[in-house]
Amino acid sequence: MKKLLTLLVGIILLTTCADDSDFDNPTGIFIRVENASGVDFKDIFISSGSRGVEFGDLKAGKKSDFNEFENAYRYGFVRLMADGEELRLQPFDYVGETPLSNGYYTYKLNLDETDPENVRLSLEFFIVN
Repeated sequence: MKKLLTLLVGIILLTTCADDSDFDNPTGIFIRVENASGVDFKDIFISSGSRGVEFGDLKAGKKSDFNEFENAYRYGFVRLMADGEELRLQPFDYVGETPLSNGYYTYKLNLDETDPENVRLSLEFFIVN
C-alpha cells in the first residue's frame, strides 16, 4: 500500500509540474502579476485587450500563477485593493500599440508612496525568459 501511494504521488507530481519546454514554445499569451510593494493586494483584476482576468489576492513580494489572455499589450487596466483603498491604472486606448505575441510576461505592480495622501499604482512590463 505504501509503495502504491508513493507511486501515485510521484505520478501526480510529474504530470502537474510545468515543463521548461512550455516556455520555449508558448501556445498563447500568458501573464502573471508580481506584487513588488510591501502591502498585500486584494481582488486584483487585469484587462489588457478584449477580456479581463481576475487574479485574486497576492501577498507583498509574491508572484501569481500565469493566466492566459486572448490578446494583450505591454500595459492594461488594473484594479486592486491595497490597505483598504481601491487603486486603478486606466489606459485611454491601445491605438498604435502592437499586441503581444505568444509568450510569458509579468506585470510588476508597485506603489508610489512618495505622497502619502496620494498613493499611486505603477506597472512595469517584463518578458519572462
